[in-house]
Amino acid sequence: MAEYLQPESLEEAAGMIAAHGSSLAIVAGGTSAMRFVVPYAEHVMGVRGLDMTAIERSSGGLSLGSGVTMSQIRESLPIPALQEAARGIGGPALQNMATVGGNIFAHQPYGDVAVVLLALDATVTFSSVNGEQTQKLAEFYEAGGEPEGLLTRIDCAAPGGELVYLKCGRRRFNSPTVVSVAACVGFDNGHVGNACIALGGASKHPMRCAAAEQALVGKALDEASIGAAADAAAAACSPGTDSVATEWYRRRMVATYLGRALTQIAG
Repeated sequence: MAEYLQPESLEEAAGMIAAHGSSLAIVAGGTSAMRFVVPYAEHVMGVRGLDMTAIERSSGGLSLGSGVTMSQIRESLPIPALQEAARGIGGPALQNMATVGGNIFAHQPYGDVAVVLLALDATVTFSSVNGEQTQKLAEFYEAGGEPEGLLTRIDCAAPGGELVYLKCGRRRFNSPTVVSVAACVGFDNGHVGNACIALGGASKHPMRCAAAEQALVGKALDEASIGAAADAAAAACSPGTDSVATEWYRRRMVATYLGRALTQIAG
């Protein structure tokens, strides 16, 4: 049976992580970790008592403690796409437990809130025995998604354009994700000035899709550019096959749902 650890401070938690390394499972809400991580761990560290549940709002964006729950996001945040993503994760009981930090590390195809955070170009901050380290969430995933310390905070700017989130599932709510898509598009003189495209269920981790973004920037958001971006996303992703959906179907749905999201933005 795994040893249970309960740190009383961030410094103590960082020390436990340094001491036990990959044999340690970190649990906040436990909705994902209890299934995919804890059964294989020698040590389990509970961090729910570390009070990382603050939400700070400013004119420039948001700062979320890693312990903020899906219920808090659903009820308190002024960004509809984040609320929609949180609302689609399980039922009310699960949303009261599941945290944004856990969602960032969730086994794919889960991690719907993380997909929206990627489209917002969010940064993540980790606390370790060497101090704090902040990096782009996209860069964290690209580097393999292995933390060096305890995730404490997620920061994101206000959307740099119109932000749309769509999820493909068997049902709208309380349903496993097939794929999820978040698109944030800003315009300059009638053309796409900036674009952030993020995909869930399309790779080992949620991913930013640079190829789809490049297909849009500098062009009018019309049928041709939307089709090119959707095709680029389908080609760039590397989904898996599981009990929810096949690789072939996920790739098709990446193109379909990104096309729908961009068409919604185009109006």
